[in-house]
Amino acid sequence: MGQRLASPSTASTPSAPRPPCASEMSKAVVYTGADPSEFDEEGEPIGEWEDDEDVTDVTVADGVTEIKEDAFHGCKGLTNLSFLKGSAITTVGTSAFSRSGINALLGIEDVRKIGTCAFSRCKDLRTIEGLGCEEMGECCFAHCTLLQSMKGWPASMTVIPGACFWHCTGMTTVDCDLSHVTSIGLDEDGDHVFIGCTLLLPPSLSAWNADPAAVLTYLKEKSHKERAPGLRYAIYASVRRARDQEDEPRTLWCSPTLLAFALAKLPPDMNRVILEFAHGVVVVR
Repeated sequence: MGQRLASPSTASTPSAPRPPCASEMSKAVVYTGADPSEFDEEGEPIGEWEDDEDVTDVTVADGVTEIKEDAFHGCKGLTNLSFLKGSAITTVGTSAFSRSGINALLGIEDVRKIGTCAFSRCKDLRTIEGLGCEEMGECCFAHCTLLQSMKGWPASMTVIPGACFWHCTGMTTVDCDLSHVTSIGLDEDGDHVFIGCTLLLPPSLSAWNADPAAVLTYLKEKSHKERAPGLRYAIYASVRRARDQEDEPRTLWCSPTLLAFALAKLPPDMNRVILEFAHGVVVVR
C-alpha cells in the first residue's frame, strides 16, 4: 500500500523561529574609555559600543573619567545612567548617548562637562534632574520629544547653550530657578534655545525669529508662577513642624524674587515665625 499523503488541513508546517527573549538580547559591558580603533568611511571615529542595541548594562572601569564621543550612540537598550553614580566620570563627550534609549537623567551631579549633542534625539527621555555641570555644548537635549519639564538648571551656568532644547515638543513646564541665567544662546543660524517648543512657549516666542531676551523673560516669569505654590507649601510645612514639634531649623534655597513672591502669599499665622533671608537662603525656625 502506497504511503498516504496528509491532507492540506492536517499537513505540518515549519514553525516560525522564536524571537529572542529580553534576557537573550541583553548585554552587560565594561566601559574602558579606550580610544576608537575603528573609523567610518569619512574617517570619523566609531564609538566603543556605538549602535549596539543589545547593550543594557554598563560598568565603568576604575579610573575612567570621560565617556568619549559616540561611545553609546544609538544604544537603544540602554535606558538609564545609574552606572555613572559613584564613578569617576566628570565628562560626557559629544553625542555620547545620542539616539540611545535613555529615559531619565538622574544621579549625574558629579558630571562637570556635557558635550555637544550628548543626549540629542533620545526619544524616550522624560526627566532631567540633578545637573551639576559647569560646561555644556549646543544641542544637548535637542529633539527629545517626550521631555516634559526642564528641571534643576545648574547654578554655575548663566547661559543656556544654543539649541539646547531645540524642538523638545513635549516640554510644558520650567521647574527650576532661572534667576541667575543672564541669556540664552543662539546656534550658528542665530536661532534660540527653545525653537519649536510649542507647548512651552506661545507661537510668537517659539518661532524662528523670536527675540531671545523676550524668551528668557517669559520663561523666568513662567518659572516663578509654576514654582511659587510648591515653595509656599514647603515654607508653611517647615514652619508648622518647627512651631508644633519643636523641630530643628530647616534651610530652603530659592531665588530672591521667588522668595518675596512666596512670602507675600503666606497665611497670617506665620508672622510669629522668624525668617532670615540673605542671598537666596531662607532659614525657617
